Amino acid sequence: MKRSALLAVAIAVTFVVGVGVLVAMRPAPIATPDFEWGVHIGDSFRYEIAIHGNYPLAGRLSHQTFEEMLLINGTTIRANVTSLPPLDGITNSSSFFSEVVNVSKVICVFDNGSEIHNDTEAILVPAISGCILPIGGWQYIDSLYQDEIPYFSSSLQLMVSRLYPDHFFFGYILSNNIDSNWGWYGNVSLSNGAPISVMWKNNHQYLTVYLELTLVDD
Repeated sequence: MKRSALLAVAIAVTFVVGVGVLVAMRPAPIATPDFEWGVHIGDSFRYEIAIHGNYPLAGRLSHQTFEEMLLINGTTIRANVTSLPPLDGITNSSSFFSEVVNVSKVICVFDNGSEIHNDTEAILVPAISGCILPIGGWQYIDSLYQDEIPYFSSSLQLMVSRLYPDHFFFGYILSNNIDSNWGWYGNVSLSNGAPISVMWKNNHQYLTVYLELTLVDD
């Protein structure tokens, strides 16, 4: 009888300890974000441009577009913030993408104010706009998407996000699931949500083009 009682106590203690371990190991819930815009309409950001490529016909990039991109290699552009979407109604990764990421927030011009060719601006605007993020919820955004861009992915559309001590990594990659992928990724300031650097890329089999933007002081 005493042995049975001791066994029951041992099982109970083991169960309680086990539950305690499970509770301790369960990750803390991500707090509901208190989003706000750290940038403002009228803000202007200057970026130096570097173009890297190994062939003028790179995947979905026409020869003409590539030649136009080469013309801006080594130049400085301005991304002027013209619009910022409301931040209410964001409940998941899909709504964050559609309501925040996939929204044009800037127009791009050369540093002297002259216009950039439409085909090239059509590359710059989505990449820069997608990397302008609200502040006040970095851990929440980090929890929405995977951490890294895989070497190969079967997904036709892939979002990545990762919080670092001094910046936030964020990207959007598309693929035809056969032999090409294209998109952008950037490093974002934690203080105001503006991109510190952005890389747009187009890979097609052995052909690659990169357009790199690096923030410079006014």
